[in-house]
Amino acid sequence: MSDLNPVGVSIELDGVERHFLFTLNVVDAIESHYGCTVFEALEKLTSRDTQSEAIRFFVATLLNDDADYQRWKNPESELQHVTEKQVGWLITVDNINKVMAAILKAYGISMPEPDEDDDPNQMSGQQSD
Repeated sequence: MSDLNPVGVSIELDGVERHFLFTLNVVDAIESHYGCTVFEALEKLTSRDTQSEAIRFFVATLLNDDADYQRWKNPESELQHVTEKQVGWLITVDNINKVMAAILKAYGISMPEPDEDDDPNQMSGQQSD
């Protein structure tokens, strides 16, 4: 039953535990903003020219989706939306690597695992090119 209630990757920002989870809402927001797939948009996190803006956008989108989800599940939740500028205050040289790792881990755990049974070459021992 826990698979039906995903929690994402926990991260503490400004003393508050939050969760990064790539829901359909997050994927749609990122793809709409960048006009490309999420995977292509993730590449912006590693480019020196786009990293700063990209990390603020990704984190704001993930945090705001978390806040909406938590308020939907519990109307008394006190989680608030954040702006990209506020996210910039939450991310420092001390935690930027931790934040980047959490984003990438959330993307990895939020995507379906490849089903080994789908590869016809798996059983025969053949490898595809």
